[in-house]
Amino acid sequence: MPVNVTIQDRDKDAVPPATLDDFEQTGERREGQKAFALWMLFIFVLVAGLYANPTTRVMGILIFSWWLGCCIWYFYLLPRELIKTLRLEQSAYLISGTHQPRLRETLAKSGRVLGMAAPESYLLPAGEPQIRAYFPPAFLTITQSALELVEPAELDCLILRQIMHFRQKHVARLMMMQALREAPLWQRLLSWPVVLYAFFLRMWWIDLAQMSADRLTLLLVKNHKVISSALLKQYAATDVTMSEYKITSADVDSYMAQNGLISFEGQAISTQYRLGQAIRENPYLDERLHALSNYAESEEFKIALQKLADARAKKNGAPVTAAK
Repeated sequence: MPVNVTIQDRDKDAVPPATLDDFEQTGERREGQKAFALWMLFIFVLVAGLYANPTTRVMGILIFSWWLGCCIWYFYLLPRELIKTLRLEQSAYLISGTHQPRLRETLAKSGRVLGMAAPESYLLPAGEPQIRAYFPPAFLTITQSALELVEPAELDCLILRQIMHFRQKHVARLMMMQALREAPLWQRLLSWPVVLYAFFLRMWWIDLAQMSADRLTLLLVKNHKVISSALLKQYAATDVTMSEYKITSADVDSYMAQNGLISFEGQAISTQYRLGQAIRENPYLDERLHALSNYAESEEFKIALQKLADARAKKNGAPVTAAK
């Protein structure tokens, strides 16, 4: 007598291995989509309303054409013009295995960790301390002053964090917003269609995107003090409010070494006060630093580390070990 045997597919019901996507800042993608949808809705209603009236139809066509032109410039032509200039005029600053081998290895290692190719990168001799990402094509620019501002471990964190932006598909939006900040007033006025998009992004998305990059980088680096120190040094060198307090890299190192403890030495007290006051006057930076340290000390962070370790072990065929 034949017997039917049902074999349960265990893999079908198994929970998929954890990835970094599981631990990004809650709501980041949703808020980004909301900002984009509102931008599209505004442009569509404006253009459609003008086009529907024969007396304003030409105005509707012109506004649509201007909006399209702004999008093409900021999201497509701008990075291509910059990379063209870098390749033609500053090829000597291309980061490669022979020129800045340590930087090239850091870029390659960061790419391998995130499962992507390291972007083409250039070391610029002038400019304020910045590591900037562009897309398309994907490339990075690092200024010489950025190398001199931070310690090697902090620089590695900043580079990894920028490549994390590539992974999270943040770069086009961040690039556009940075270009608008640096543009003269008349250019921003003429670029009002993308200025509107930048406004929506600042309202709902930018803070979540930066915090998401912070926490995902932390999951790989596992040391929030290194990331916090690197961020503080960048802010101290580039932020107008913090520059008024004349914060140096040494001040940040001293502040981080105190670890929240009160010093009784005059110089240390002065540093703690000045840097603490500068942070408090920048609510966004204060919020980011607190979010980073709170996450690093949370049970959620420990669970995330364990899940990622289990996923790597499963991928490599190694035995899974419980977190201590």
